[in-house]
Amino acid sequence: MPPFNEARRDRLADAAMALLAREGARGLVHRAVDTEAGEPPGTTSRYFRTREALMRGVVERARQGHFADLARAPSADGPGAVRDALVGMVRTALTTHRTRHLAMLELFLESNRRPDLRAALTETREAQRQLIRDLHRRGGIAINDHQAAMLVNLITGIVFAAVTGTEDEFGLESILEQARDAIDRVVRSRRRSR
Repeated sequence: MPPFNEARRDRLADAAMALLAREGARGLVHRAVDTEAGEPPGTTSRYFRTREALMRGVVERARQGHFADLARAPSADGPGAVRDALVGMVRTALTTHRTRHLAMLELFLESNRRPDLRAALTETREAQRQLIRDLHRRGGIAINDHQAAMLVNLITGIVFAAVTGTEDEFGLESILEQARDAIDRVVRSRRRSR
């Protein structure tokens, strides 16, 4: 048996993510991931023993990619720049990383029936709130936990609505304008709540 290979594990998780986005949770089986990744039969089950482990592997891989994107976000100075950085993240979620976000939405739905998956996704949500707080702090803005949660929920809702069909109905620029307006409202409420 060949040694464990981190790059192969990442490719398998990426293939599983693509399957989730395209086929939904029902299509996520080890054999299909092997085929999607172009690996020999049995490779996925070697790296992810159970379907639960495979789903958690997708969560971890999506989290790594998402957080790497946030870490690369330019330093934002002031509310307008922070808003623009967040809107840029929405744009990326709907274009470059659409598959990642569709897969994660599938997993959030699936987590209603899988407590272990729910725990992994809860950790991801908390990490997202912390990253939003960090982005604001780098921009010289203090937000509290409630406001960070509002922003994460707001962005998640906008991305969910767009990737499930309304982007085609309204167009990407309209969706981004909605995001810009909604984020501005949260920032304005932050100012009033001081």
